[in-house]
Amino acid sequence: MPARVASVVLLASLLSLLPACKIDNLLFNSKKLASYALSNRVIPDSMRAFVSLTSRGNTIYGFFVKSPGPHQDGTILYCHGNLESIEPYWERVELLYRAGYNVFIFDYEGYGMSQGETSEDALYADGRAALAYVRSRPDVNQAHIVIYGWSLGAVVAIDLAARVFTPRVLVCESPFASGEALVQSGTLIDIPGSVVIKGEYNNAAKIRDVHAPFLLFHGTDDRFIDLAKNGQVIFDNANEPKLFIRVQGAGHTTVPWTMGADAYIKALVDFIEAS
Repeated sequence: MPARVASVVLLASLLSLLPACKIDNLLFNSKKLASYALSNRVIPDSMRAFVSLTSRGNTIYGFFVKSPGPHQDGTILYCHGNLESIEPYWERVELLYRAGYNVFIFDYEGYGMSQGETSEDALYADGRAALAYVRSRPDVNQAHIVIYGWSLGAVVAIDLAARVFTPRVLVCESPFASGEALVQSGTLIDIPGSVVIKGEYNNAAKIRDVHAPFLLFHGTDDRFIDLAKNGQVIFDNANEPKLFIRVQGAGHTTVPWTMGADAYIKALVDFIEAS
């Protein structure tokens, strides 16, 4: 069966399940954990603190990592993607630690050890709770907070920068423009995103309200979130100053490693420190 026909048949099957089913639940690929198992190969146990916060009456969890590096006056609030929990993203935290910054990473409601259920509203509430925690720490320089969102995490990061707090820099990696754009990136036919996804997740609109320097990474070979329909749209709507690093040959999950760790760290540090 030709790929286009197969896609239409699959989509028709999915649409037959509506309105009983939306793909929002598929967007949140969470995994419950009783505890976290994180490597201490790069970040010693002594340099990280296990943190609990309250969001919408639920307890959510994260780790604050202190860096002894050259940019320890800066702190990166890291909003991770849709996969499982903090654990798959720990290698990314290690890169930011190697770059010399403090890092706070947290699990959304329904992820890892965090209580509650995932939803668009939960993401925004959880992001606000995480930001409030970072800003409450006496060892955090308010003027040097960076907000970083990867994939689904860009929904949280852009909302925070647009609605709550102007960071020193906003960094997004492989973001989708909106719920509708995400749906259309994954199908071969043009359908309204509202048919199959409930949330708006409208990064392309909200980025217009961000007035912080903006750094965007997106892989040219991203087959999950198409660069032209997503990252490029967000970048075009963003205010100056801004920089778009199109990573040749990178897929959705491989941007830092396709660039090479040292090149990725240098690009990140150069933009932050020049801002």
